[in-house]
Amino acid sequence: MARNFSYRTANTNGLSNMIPDSHRRLLEAKAKKLGATSAIIVPAKDIVVEDRTVLKCIFGCNGWGSRVCPPYVPTVDEFREMLREYRWALLVDWKSDNIIAKEISENFVEYGSRPPSDPEAKKAFKKVQAMVLRERKERIQPGSLELEKLAWKLGYNIALATFPGMCAWCANEDYSFVNCAKDSKEGCHHPAVRRPCMMGVGIRLDKTLEKLKLGLVKFPLDGEVPKQYTLILIE
Repeated sequence: MARNFSYRTANTNGLSNMIPDSHRRLLEAKAKKLGATSAIIVPAKDIVVEDRTVLKCIFGCNGWGSRVCPPYVPTVDEFREMLREYRWALLVDWKSDNIIAKEISENFVEYGSRPPSDPEAKKAFKKVQAMVLRERKERIQPGSLELEKLAWKLGYNIALATFPGMCAWCANEDYSFVNCAKDSKEGCHHPAVRRPCMMGVGIRLDKTLEKLKLGLVKFPLDGEVPKQYTLILIE
């Protein structure tokens, strides 16, 4: 599914005027080069943070304990206070080639711990799962870090990227498994390039997009490509 790259500024109530047009153009061009479909400047105050979001991390997500997830990231209260010190962020929608069938979408969590018995369904699930990890490791995570680095070069010294979910730096070659350090005493294998998972610090992406009047593909997907967002906190 081809999508044209677009860039627009959300209704920022004047905050966007504090970012020079030259900076926004550079961030736009960089995002496009790195594989984004859109890059939008948004006010940090429009990022919705809720305490209950972390329930979805604790229960039902195998990313719990990953070094970008709870309990290794700031608590929701801590992050909420930190977010108040930011004025704007870059919301990036990353391209995906991962077309997901309805059955896989409806049973993704269950299949993660108990793969389907049907060989074709199992094969389809493994393909989707591998694509999720591949896109995170090869496009989304490095791309988010490159945008963070560009923002830093532009003078936004506290710029910080986020990840869309469990870190994939330690995914194996066929993207069937992530060898995350988790509770290992040796610590994270890649500490310099880990960034917090959005949900893990309490960000409600769906409500944030609603607040910004942006669409989010609703689950279950049915032969559709999921939206994959990250936020780069700018300044």
